[in-house]
Amino acid sequence: MTRTNRLLNAALAFLLFGLPQCHAERWLQGACGLTSTRDDDTSNSDNDTGNSVPGQDEISIPAGTTKGLLTRWQTPGYAIPPGSCQLTQDPSIAKGSSWLEPYAFNGTRVCAVPIAMFQDGLDCGSCYELTYTGEKATNVGRAGKATIQVINHGDIMGFDCQPEVFEEITGNAVGGIFPVYFKRVDCIYTPPTVVVLTGDNAYYTKVLVAGGHEGVRAVSMTLGGKRYNLSRVNGATWGTKLDGQSGATSFSLTYRDGTVEEVSGCFGGKWPVATSSQCS
Repeated sequence: MTRTNRLLNAALAFLLFGLPQCHAERWLQGACGLTSTRDDDTSNSDNDTGNSVPGQDEISIPAGTTKGLLTRWQTPGYAIPPGSCQLTQDPSIAKGSSWLEPYAFNGTRVCAVPIAMFQDGLDCGSCYELTYTGEKATNVGRAGKATIQVINHGDIMGFDCQPEVFEEITGNAVGGIFPVYFKRVDCIYTPPTVVVLTGDNAYYTKVLVAGGHEGVRAVSMTLGGKRYNLSRVNGATWGTKLDGQSGATSFSLTYRDGTVEEVSGCFGGKWPVATSSQCS
């Protein structure tokens, strides 16, 4: 993008939002930020009806939300978009994909979040309720909301969502930048699943942890009676060195809210196992 185009887009956003903008589809790093958390106060001009696109409906600002931005993330050629969480990659879903049913397979309600919000993968699998109230945006839309799941991150400054859910939230099938209010919520529960991504190796393992009700902040593995604490590799994947032993295998998952869930009786008591083997 040329400097001239950036300046033109920035001017457009300033006129529409009173916020800096640098691109009609994605916010570039450093262009702008998120505002502070909101409660029930709707007295300021952010939700002023005079700020709306003429003729569109409006809804009130939900309590306990933070104001952010919503853009449209398009991945031509992919029925399920790939992402840095690795929740949708082929080795992850080769033998099942139950964790994708509520969001990725249901209106493609999946999004990317900014790097800072991603927190090195802690936000993988987390869900957010996004609400567009009908405030002024770069493109015409109408008020709406949806719950989405995080499967990716990028050099962006807001939620970057697949076209289906972008349209569900904004009523716009083309794109643009829309102010939204967001809050983290529990996901529709699916059984937690551990997928082996580095198979047939008795001395090292890398696994994907998917499902449950939100993102995971700690994982341990018990193999042949010995406990190993796994480290996050990237996204929703975790790894550890092993000692070459075999035996019964189980996993303990600690979610970001501190709750713990066990995944036990894995792989018929055998180890190591092939890539894409799953336990839930």
